[in-house]
Amino acid sequence: SKPPPATSMMRSLAAIALCLLGTAFAEEDMPDFSNMPGFGDKPCPNFRCSLGYTPVQKSRSKFVSKGCSKMGGGMMMMAGGDGDEKYAACCDQWHACYQTCGASKKSCDDGFKTCSERICGGDADCKKGADMNSMMLGMGGCGLYDQGQYAGCECAKKSNVEEKRAAAIRGFYNKWSPENVDKADALAKKADSNGKMAALFRKLVTKYPKSIRIEVDDEMKMYQDMMNKAKEEKGDDDSDGSDEHDEF
Repeated sequence: SKPPPATSMMRSLAAIALCLLGTAFAEEDMPDFSNMPGFGDKPCPNFRCSLGYTPVQKSRSKFVSKGCSKMGGGMMMMAGGDGDEKYAACCDQWHACYQTCGASKKSCDDGFKTCSERICGGDADCKKGADMNSMMLGMGGCGLYDQGQYAGCECAKKSNVEEKRAAAIRGFYNKWSPENVDKADALAKKADSNGKMAALFRKLVTKYPKSIRIEVDDEMKMYQDMMNKAKEEKGDDDSDGSDEHDEF
């Protein structure tokens, strides 16, 4: 289904704004973000612990998504993330990925692109919205990623890492798949690095999407209320006009 006209208009305005931003500077005056983490190919630093400790997934992990509109800050809200995107599940997975200890920003961003391409298929409007999200991810810096990693990671003594990993897996299964709790210890032995543990949790969250709590962003709610009010007022104006026409 096509997005409402107001949403399409906001996406178009956002694209125009980005183009204007790029042309507002002469080439020699354009700020150089290439060496800043989170921009272009410069990776964001991983979550780190003090000497003798290792980052692990929190045993009571909470994965929270505020939808597609919050993937790139305020600009994405202006771009028209209306909460009803065809690829909304990909946005939720992206938020959860940022909150998965040990997952790199690039792997999460690439995962969103792969997911949205698969879901959108040949739907041009869907692809346009997803491409806008992807573009903003490359300009977002490390702020949201760092917040997610701080929310998902904790530091454990190296001697307790396997036990902590097993506790995190067990905690997830307890809530979302109790019949698999007994697998936790064996999975923790196999996931013997931060990268492997992150890959495991990404698979678990994808398999059990209800593990991601969807929250309505306050700014997005305000934006939606404004749009709904504008539609109602336009509807009233149209009905007033039709009444006057009928009287004549």
